[in-house]
Amino acid sequence: MKVKQAIEVPGYAGRGIAVDAGTTIRVTDLEGAQIGDVFALSREDVSEFLCTARTRALNLRLFPAVGEAFFTNRYRPILTFMKDDSPGTHDSLFASCDPGLHALFGAEGGHPSCHENFLSAAMELGLSLSDVPAPVNFFQNTPVDPDGSLRAECAPTKPGDFVEIRAELDLFFILTACSVDLGPEINGGQSTAMRIELF
Repeated sequence: MKVKQAIEVPGYAGRGIAVDAGTTIRVTDLEGAQIGDVFALSREDVSEFLCTARTRALNLRLFPAVGEAFFTNRYRPILTFMKDDSPGTHDSLFASCDPGLHALFGAEGGHPSCHENFLSAAMELGLSLSDVPAPVNFFQNTPVDPDGSLRAECAPTKPGDFVEIRAELDLFFILTACSVDLGPEINGGQSTAMRIELF
């Protein structure tokens, strides 16, 4: 496949891009142990967006398998999971980190968050949004125990691990490098760079 465009997402930041239907999107963890929060919104109407709750319900799985779709809040496929070149641990249960969560972990004012980074990336795309959808957390390692409890463990990815997803609609794609560096060590203790590539 030929790379059409590549964008680096610095640690503690987010970036967005307009993507045409049929495009393959690769998300790469450049340094390892980094969670990527993914958001997708229809370019036709941004009030239609990737919905993790409906995706779980329609696939009857906690996370789609390769070959399965991510669905919008209007029950349409928006992305398809095409390839997983990673340990295969991903999450669709957790909300994006926000200032309130960082305050609970003991951070003082001004700590970056995926919530704010999503809104900033959306603004750079010309979108004025107030709500932040629940993200798809690629590489996040949150095992579900038999009793239904969750554990938050470090992302097991190595430098260069990636996933590929295909756009099923013309969409805005936003990736934030998870900013959690306090509390549970889910990002190896710091937020590091990721890459978006379009094929």
